[in-house]
Amino acid sequence: MRARSGHIIFDEKVRYEELEPIFREILTLFLEESGQTRDDQEFLEIILEENLRDLRKGRKPEGFNREGTMRLIFPISERLEFYVYGRGEGVEVPQVTEALSQFLRRKGLIHEVEWDTLLLFADKK
Repeated sequence: MRARSGHIIFDEKVRYEELEPIFREILTLFLEESGQTRDDQEFLEIILEENLRDLRKGRKPEGFNREGTMRLIFPISERLEFYVYGRGEGVEVPQVTEALSQFLRRKGLIHEVEWDTLLLFADKK
């Protein structure tokens, strides 16, 4: 499958606070699977703490919206969701999205996975 975006949409009962205890693992898995691990541990800790601060307060976090081949974004939405967006050739969005989905299932968080809804939205315009 060739997808540019993979969307994880949580069940309506899932709240941001439920992601806080596992967010370090989510971010680490995303960075490892997307080949974006960094030697700069301090940089990662800053990104992590910014996201955890929002999650602890029940707010939408930013995710990982930095330069690189992939981004992990929590969009402004009526529902709790995040998406993986790949930029460039050879980006394995399905692989990264499926790895995150499997992790969330093991943690008991009910969700659905959708593909390329960003592109579908752009096509409608």
